[in-house]
Amino acid sequence: MKRIKALLNLMKEQGIDAFLVSSKSNVTYLSRFSGDSSLLLVTPRKTLLLTDGRYTEQAADECFGEIEIFSWLNNERYGIRTYRHLANELSVKRMGIEGHVMSVSTHKMLDEGLENVELVSLEGTVEKLRQIKDHEEIAALRKACGISVEALKQTVPFIKPGIREIELTARLEYNLKVCGAENLSFDTIVLSGSRTSLLHGKPGEKTLAPGDFVLFDFGALYKGYHADISRTFILGEPDEEQKELYHVVQEAQMDALKSIKPAIPATVPDDVVRAAIPDKYIQYYYPGMGHGVGLDIHEEPFIRQSTVSRIEKNMVLTIEPGIYIPGKHGIRIEDTLVVTDDSFELLTVYPREMVVL
Repeated sequence: MKRIKALLNLMKEQGIDAFLVSSKSNVTYLSRFSGDSSLLLVTPRKTLLLTDGRYTEQAADECFGEIEIFSWLNNERYGIRTYRHLANELSVKRMGIEGHVMSVSTHKMLDEGLENVELVSLEGTVEKLRQIKDHEEIAALRKACGISVEALKQTVPFIKPGIREIELTARLEYNLKVCGAENLSFDTIVLSGSRTSLLHGKPGEKTLAPGDFVLFDFGALYKGYHADISRTFILGEPDEEQKELYHVVQEAQMDALKSIKPAIPATVPDDVVRAAIPDKYIQYYYPGMGHGVGLDIHEEPFIRQSTVSRIEKNMVLTIEPGIYIPGKHGIRIEDTLVVTDDSFELLTVYPREMVVL
């Protein structure tokens, strides 16, 4: 219950006597409940998971023992009757909400239906706690990354001329599941040739051909935690431009990794990457080159020029610089890492040198 205690301390600072948590990832983080369609009400007196008959048994099995499982009154999911009952029972006067998650209609219902209860948006409060991972979270992320790397190793032999992107994707996803993934971190990206310039393109019917770059971006989901890794291979001998582009991205990523340590502004790795990319390619650099990862695939802190975050010990981040020349080439090299006392530990341990297949 350390996580809930930390949240209660933040609530006390804000003068909040209840916090209605509606983000699925935040509910999971605070309660360990992995289902959906459920909310968490955190108060100094007690914490309740608001759910229905589909999940009561699962919730009782997964949640911390101190959390009370509470079914919606009259089976009215998200109904005002339940909120009124709990607000009265727990003497709620100022209730925090996740304004970035809650719908306008739900806010209106609570605002009009809860007399003498002030609603206060606490956007990003739980997410702030989630930035620093504990040992249990890091272990799950390490496992997710290990599964991802092993699945890639088993998939590389299938990267051959004539295979379709969609077939290669199916091979990789099969290997992820066989290696222990409970699901995919996100929609798998496998692209080849000129389609590699599509940053988030979808695998298609294109067949791989000699001279193609082949870009993978994927990850395993394990115990609710996401891995994220990207590698770019070359099918057949690369030309001089392909060699140069790959070397630029590889060196930029290595420089960015070397910059990682606690207490630095989260802008620093992006500054380092920009300095490593020659002027003729800088226009093709995508500036969103890293992010936190955990219960969500994209979490704070984001590694970019506009961030105000700092990198701290036990954050888990991705570093993923890329150069994307429309209609021609795309190269991305991405790793997931955990920040240590004075540096980092790589969680996605796979060669970053150019691999010619």
